[in-house]
Amino acid sequence: MTILEIFEKVNLVVPLEQRRFFNYFNDTINELLSKYDGFVTEEKTEYAPIKSLSDDNIVLPLYHNAIVDNILFLSGQGEAYKSEFIRKAHEAYLKYWNDNAKGRRIKRMRW
Repeated sequence: MTILEIFEKVNLVVPLEQRRFFNYFNDTINELLSKYDGFVTEEKTEYAPIKSLSDDNIVLPLYHNAIVDNILFLSGQGEAYKSEFIRKAHEAYLKYWNDNAKGRRIKRMRW
């Protein structure tokens, strides 16, 4: 999903200026990066804040619906969007983390 498609999906629920959308989008990506570093952006790419709707979206595809929910929360549409953002982001992270594990297991910690 491109940044323009995310912008249109948000605007279906609440009309939002582009500048505010960019701020909310960048805040959302920074929140995802601080929570799930290493499994948010495509490999070998570092996130740079977006400045236009035609910029490249380097965020992995399963996070896109979570991003929409968090932008709607930040625009004042209700607490339900934040809980959905957390749930969807965690599910996406688990999917990417499990794909990266390739059958390896983490041993139980001992005292």
